Amino acid sequence: MGFLSNGPSRDGALRWYAIHVPEGREDAVAGKCRQLLASDLVEDCFVPKYERYMKHEGAWRIVVHPMFSEYVFVATRDVRALSKALGQLSFPVSLVGRRNRSYAPLSSAVQTWLESALDDAHVLRASEGRIEGGVLRVERGPLRGCEGRVRKINRHKRMAYLRFDEGGDGDCVLQAALNVPVKN
Repeated sequence: MGFLSNGPSRDGALRWYAIHVPEGREDAVAGKCRQLLASDLVEDCFVPKYERYMKHEGAWRIVVHPMFSEYVFVATRDVRALSKALGQLSFPVSLVGRRNRSYAPLSSAVQTWLESALDDAHVLRASEGRIEGGVLRVERGPLRGCEGRVRKINRHKRMAYLRFDEGGDGDCVLQAALNVPVKN
């Protein structure tokens, strides 16, 4: 998976790990994990989401979707203890990214960017901008200042595609709502 780090995390560093869950059960599993896993082991358990523009009966509205379908993210400093605790749960979940004897966390570039871009509810809110002379200028929202990461814009769907070049097995591409009503 392109959003995972190429190697294990440093001991003691707070890193985000992905766990695979059945599709459509992301919020329920995240809630159960928050309830059942020790708070000294798991600092946060969440489903990162993003706002998306959808046209319904001729009107645009914003809806919230999971950023990574079938995945829940867990913030921990001890992935070995997390793996053991997940194995003791009564419902099936599994850590993603097993490499040799360790698990790969979310890539540090993606984690750092998401920490700054997501709000307290772990939602990437919609942004708004304009294209002037072929150059994107984001005026409002979490994509402001991140124009260099935008690799593609679909103005019809009001969507931006951001790339995080990790140089490993694959690059990470994230979707984000971006309304660009003006193009000069």
